[in-house]
Amino acid sequence: MSALTADIVDRSIRHARKLSTAKGYDWTTARAALTRILADLETRDPDDPGLDRLRRFIAEGDRASAAARDDARGRDSGPDG
Repeated sequence: MSALTADIVDRSIRHARKLSTAKGYDWTTARAALTRILADLETRDPDDPGLDRLRRFIAEGDRASAAARDDARGRDSGPDG
């Protein structure tokens, strides 16, 4: 018996959120894993609406990661920019 696509999406997102609170969390690695999960689920059940939730979660992580990088660059550049 296989898990429903929605259940896999829920567990994947929940696990990624839990890991994101850990020291040393690396979005790039998490994104690679989530992308592989998404690709696998798309081959199994391409029309499942849960896939959109996983796509949005990945996109939100990309935006948050980019914002954090931009923020870090701003701090590193000093008061003159």
